[in-house]
Amino acid sequence: MTRRAFLGLLGCTVAGLATGNGTQAKLPKLPNIVYILADDMGWGDVSCNNPKGKIHTPHIDRLAAEGIRFTAGYAGAAACTPTRYGLLTGQYCWRTRLKRGVGWCFDPPLIPRDRLTVPQLLKAHGYDTAMFGKWHLGLTFATTDGKKPSHSVKPTNIAWDKPMTDTPLDHGFDIFFGTAASLDMPPYGWIENRRFTAPCTETGTLHKIVGPMQKGFRADEAMPTLVRKTVDYLKARKGADRPCFVYMALTAPHEPLAPSKPFRGRHPLGRYGDFCLEVDDAVGQVCAALHEAGLEDNTWVVFTADNGCSRLIGVDRMAKLGHLVSGGFRGYKAEIYEGGDRVPYVMRWPGAIRPGRVCDERVSLTDLMATCAELVGAPLPDNAGEDSISNLSLLLGRPHPTPLRPVIIHQANNGALGITKGKWKLELCKGNGGWFKPYDGKDPKTLPDIQLYDIEADPYETHDLHAAHPDVVAELRAELKRCQDSGRTRR
Repeated sequence: MTRRAFLGLLGCTVAGLATGNGTQAKLPKLPNIVYILADDMGWGDVSCNNPKGKIHTPHIDRLAAEGIRFTAGYAGAAACTPTRYGLLTGQYCWRTRLKRGVGWCFDPPLIPRDRLTVPQLLKAHGYDTAMFGKWHLGLTFATTDGKKPSHSVKPTNIAWDKPMTDTPLDHGFDIFFGTAASLDMPPYGWIENRRFTAPCTETGTLHKIVGPMQKGFRADEAMPTLVRKTVDYLKARKGADRPCFVYMALTAPHEPLAPSKPFRGRHPLGRYGDFCLEVDDAVGQVCAALHEAGLEDNTWVVFTADNGCSRLIGVDRMAKLGHLVSGGFRGYKAEIYEGGDRVPYVMRWPGAIRPGRVCDERVSLTDLMATCAELVGAPLPDNAGEDSISNLSLLLGRPHPTPLRPVIIHQANNGALGITKGKWKLELCKGNGGWFKPYDGKDPKTLPDIQLYDIEADPYETHDLHAAHPDVVAELRAELKRCQDSGRTRR
């Protein structure tokens, strides 16, 4: 089936949500969906996961108390670009040209133009779609000479006043306001729909990398601006007769640690603690806007993060002060261990998700595509959402196969892969696979090429059992190869 034909199929009216036995589920009308993605926030940085930690997140905690908290929610990778790709496409990013690391400043677009995305699927079913925040999936920049950007960080041929292509608008969003990538990467400036709001003709930096910048652009104004844009959009939807999908991709608590003035100096852990408080406040403001607009009772709100907390923001110092950013799990952002891609994951949907639930079943951020497809009653074609498995039965508390997701595939920043199946987790790399202290002070010559952990008995990955269980290693290697060769984990 061609993509055009499939999009036509998606446009068909669906009377309700099909259940496994062909009957129609009694659910509220199609909900608004608000997806809030924090940037580099650890599993232990929300207090409902880590009550002994030093960061208190009352708004996120309330969201969990009024809905469901997943203790084993996994990002698509331990770094941001791969996770964002998987979130919007339902496909693991290691299947693309980006096999390791993240997108760079002026990189070309990562999502192919014929790849179905979550906003496209929802838009075909009557949703209005909007994105506010960090894109970081590449853009096709207009240039003065029609050639590619002349430099990866400081190009001289960008036509700042011309519209770009392969923007969020070209992948299903009706409107976009945000940044091209992280705030530690140029170009430093706001994009509205397909254009920069002002030319990036200044030269500056918000963190370490010097590059093109809009005059007056400030890192500490990014979060308030994005939250205000999102809140204004939601309030304006009061009385709307169409549901909406809103993707709010925050710039915090990623470096540069730039909390806005009202949050600066509020937390004893320093600016990282301040920034986490600002993330929690953003969740509170969005929930308040939904209430004010009369949308609260029919909105599915999701809060999560693209990967774990980075070592670079002082995790050792915070641990000495009693705060474990990964909640005791081993590892951090970019790493193959649990702290790299096990992330906060809470949801609320009044009338559909029973309040106060805690789910220990493994789920993935790549599952959004299949979950939305089941929600609107649209079967996914074979060439879309290949690694996405619907979580709708989990949300609604319905019986489902156990486990719903047979495997989780992990990706470290260096491109190393791992796989979890049942109680076993196999990691195909020496050390942690990250860029910072990848061997944790050990001689890499002494480390094995593979690691195996019983993730149920040893969730903190302290005892490598690969030598004792070669049969398990062989089984998991074969399963990972099957997933790679078949082009899918969704069966």
